[in-house]
Amino acid sequence: MNSQSYPWIIAVAAILIAVAVGISAMNQPAALSAPGTTEDARELLIRLQSDIAVALEAVDGRLTHAASDLGKTGLNDTAARGILLNLSMSDPAIVDCVVADAKGTIVAAEPAAHRGAEGSDISGQEHVRRILATKRPAMSEMITVVEGFPAVVIAAPVFTNESRFAGFVAAVIRPEVLIGGVAGPVTNGTPFQVMAVQPDGRVLYETDAAQVGRMTLEDPLYADYPDLLDVARRTATERYGTATYGFEVDGEAVRKEIVWTTTGLHGTEWRVAVIRAVG
Repeated sequence: MNSQSYPWIIAVAAILIAVAVGISAMNQPAALSAPGTTEDARELLIRLQSDIAVALEAVDGRLTHAASDLGKTGLNDTAARGILLNLSMSDPAIVDCVVADAKGTIVAAEPAAHRGAEGSDISGQEHVRRILATKRPAMSEMITVVEGFPAVVIAAPVFTNESRFAGFVAAVIRPEVLIGGVAGPVTNGTPFQVMAVQPDGRVLYETDAAQVGRMTLEDPLYADYPDLLDVARRTATERYGTATYGFEVDGEAVRKEIVWTTTGLHGTEWRVAVIRAVG
């Protein structure tokens, strides 16, 4: 196990323990008469994988259209700001939208509340380095954006009518809102819980909102659950799978089953998991 995998392992273990001991219970359906089956969980997982991918691709598609329009208007005029504002209002997960020049400096941001980001040099961010080098769309991992909060950024290159690379347009999104918009409706009234994390262990979505954005949780409780850590190691290295883990709550043995898979966009992966009680 390398050092880069360890934060992922600890974070997943922490989340599974949180699920196990009921930290998120206040957000769960009130009456769950049946535990559901592994097949039910897998069917739900397939739906979640598909629907999250569709939600990401929808944002990506709107970015592509905005990039095409910005290639005609230029990056920083009234028309460009209108394009950014309309894009920012197109999805509840989008906080704001920016356009940056070919050097990676933000030249416009909308809505107006986020114009303080203008003038910021973001060329050092990994996804920005990637889009400047490849001139292809990119999605970041969860980062602290210059607007001052953790978010995921999806970006599309902007080309002029003469096919000159002018920069890129980006949507700053809250992944917990995007994923929650998919997971909430399909899990309401079911015995299943859902979580989503990055392969580095950053929590993107969890029923307990306080977990979102957390990277590691140090707790001696992990040492008491070796099979939980085994599950975490598997999810760190395997793009999909099924596993069970056990623990004790108030002296009573409890087991959970987790099924997980991978979704994402432009090479950036998200692990999505469905969890159910098995006894």
